[in-house]
Amino acid sequence: MNGSQARTPPLPFLGWRVVAAAFVGQLVANSCTFSAFGVFVIPLAEEFHTTRGAISNGLGMAMLAMGFLSPFIGRWIDRGPVRRIMLGGVALCSAGLLLLSRASELWQLALLFCTAVSLGAALFGSLPSMALVGKWFVRRRGLALGIAVAGSTVSSAAAPALAAYLVDALGWRDAVALFGIGALLLAAPVFAVTVVRSPEDVGQHPDGAAEPLPEVTSSVAGTSMRALLRDRNFLLAAMGFALVFTSPIVTTTHLVSFAEDLGVSRRDASWVLSAVATCSLLGKIVFGLVVDRVDPRHALYLAVALLAGGWAVLLGEPGYTGLLLAGALMGLGIGAVLPVQGVVLGLVFGRAGFGQVMGLGGLLTLPFIAGAGPAVGRLYDATGGYGIAFAAEIAVLLLAGALFAGLRFPGDARRSSALAKAA
Repeated sequence: MNGSQARTPPLPFLGWRVVAAAFVGQLVANSCTFSAFGVFVIPLAEEFHTTRGAISNGLGMAMLAMGFLSPFIGRWIDRGPVRRIMLGGVALCSAGLLLLSRASELWQLALLFCTAVSLGAALFGSLPSMALVGKWFVRRRGLALGIAVAGSTVSSAAAPALAAYLVDALGWRDAVALFGIGALLLAAPVFAVTVVRSPEDVGQHPDGAAEPLPEVTSSVAGTSMRALLRDRNFLLAAMGFALVFTSPIVTTTHLVSFAEDLGVSRRDASWVLSAVATCSLLGKIVFGLVVDRVDPRHALYLAVALLAGGWAVLLGEPGYTGLLLAGALMGLGIGAVLPVQGVVLGLVFGRAGFGQVMGLGGLLTLPFIAGAGPAVGRLYDATGGYGIAFAAEIAVLLLAGALFAGLRFPGDARRSSALAKAA
């Protein structure tokens, strides 16, 4: 046989299979932790003779645990065997749910949810999924990330309804057990077949390009946490996104209550959140496409403007149509944030340090995410309304926009020099 006959045909580009794995990771991780949590609050409170507040504290504790470990998980994802990490995570999460379904004491419930379930989900959910996709794409990173993070939106729409059906039909214990079994059966085969750490591991290049794509990145990419904490771009991006992420938290926590205060029925108020979720899914795909073609800062400004516009509509105490409009505006803005964040971090820090940068940024974001909902609740208690809190959200978003304006991307200096010479 001559050389051309003996040559093994090249593998098709595997990046989109990796995106599918990331979508499944987001879907399953969110379903097992956050999306369906509210459905179990009352059954668990009744079973263990405690308050709804005590059960709800478990979600905050889980967020804290995942946030504190995120820098280490991000660094591990950048350097370790990603497929094994994600498979181990889904096995740990599934085992935790199965054990939790047989818990006989409240402390067992809390311990299992905040360790095995939540930490297992952290090993295959949002951070690993985004870091994995970020290594496979450069030019189409926004679109790829938009599709991947849509898994969390689908989870938000589907998991609560599924959990409610299972709880009504079988009870909370069997419902939790089925979530654990389903997580393993759905995610483990997908991860085993489709997860590859980077295109270079299989002789490919990002985006399926024939040649390596040029990347100009910050000198701190892949270095120590201390170096990142001294980097101006990292601090501006981390603080800016932390402020933006307060909007989805406040929306989820307080929007239905605000609508009820305006005289809207609880059922109709829930449709406002449906508008948020639907437009969030749309925002992830649309902004994923757009941010690959424009300066990401422009996409950030538009996302901030959409969110601020939504809060401004709510400040006017609108009717039901206005509530739906506000939900749509905020959904588009919320959907934009994650794919745009991934593109910004990828442009500045490159593929090598993507997981570490996201992980450390997640730790810095944690106080804002954990504190936003309670802070708005306290403002409501103090003032008897949401006006000051919603105005504060607009101010927070404007501050985030100012921080984003200070970001410096590779090539900015060259463009400024060229403009100066032309003048």
